[in-house]
Amino acid sequence: MADPNQPHCCICHEPVAPPYNMLGGRVYCARHFAQVNKPHPGFWRSAVLMIAAMGLASGILAFLVRDVHDLDRTALIGIGVILAIVPTALWLYYFYRQDRLEPEPKGRIGSVLFTAIVLTDFVGLRVINDWFNVSSWASYDDWSSLGASILINGFIFAAIMYFAIRIWVYATPEYDERMDGIIYGTVAGLGVATMLNLHYIIDNEGVALAPGIISVVTTALAQASFGGVLGYFMAQARFEHKPVWWVPLGVVVSAVLNGLFSWLINEVSANGLEVEPWRSLALGLVIALLTFGALVYLMQRAHAFTMRPGKSQV
Repeated sequence: MADPNQPHCCICHEPVAPPYNMLGGRVYCARHFAQVNKPHPGFWRSAVLMIAAMGLASGILAFLVRDVHDLDRTALIGIGVILAIVPTALWLYYFYRQDRLEPEPKGRIGSVLFTAIVLTDFVGLRVINDWFNVSSWASYDDWSSLGASILINGFIFAAIMYFAIRIWVYATPEYDERMDGIIYGTVAGLGVATMLNLHYIIDNEGVALAPGIISVVTTALAQASFGGVLGYFMAQARFEHKPVWWVPLGVVVSAVLNGLFSWLINEVSANGLEVEPWRSLALGLVIALLTFGALVYLMQRAHAFTMRPGKSQV
């Protein structure tokens, strides 16, 4: 007869025998303890290489089409819609190529992505544009612009990413390793970016090709990075006993970074009355690389602490 007091794995709920694998006060079976701490090199390779590749490719393409001005509105909208989707499609494709030995379930990835897209369109942008009507007052001065960018736009997009992850994967058996938080957070961020880019193209009835290419890539890089930050906080809360304010702190950090970045993009790219999109691309690349570099460090630090003798088993 099974002992009702015997500890069970917090992932698969199977009984476990001592010595117990512990992480943040929670008990894991040997398989899931190894799974939680798997380094997942495919994700990091895909993230870093895709950031560099998208930045380089968009810069070259924008340079090549900088003098193309004779396309009609329909052609500009069609090309723009394709460009808005390409960064997300490329990242997902390359990630699965790198992680094909044990990829995340495609259904879960698709659900998170689609939910983030839908929430951004039907909730996020409507609240920003119709309820708060941000465009009519946020540009009054720098403080108004910065406050709106962080407290409204940033928090709304961070909340959308959180709910996309929370609804579909957070409490499921597929969410069984720390890296899942960053992976699904990145996907949620790409969902937000996809809809923002689509609206950018359609609402402006097409855009000049060079600035448009740079804008969609910069948006994708930024939102993927800030989604990864939120995902890190959610993963730590999922697999360790963190305080009740830990995930809200992650939402705040992601929102502040998101809003501050959006505000800085406008400030950095401005050159008098003109806009220099190359400055936006440079800032987007730097922020994305720094953000994912910080996430690599934090994940390695958490893994090293978990594997430290005397910390993982009791």
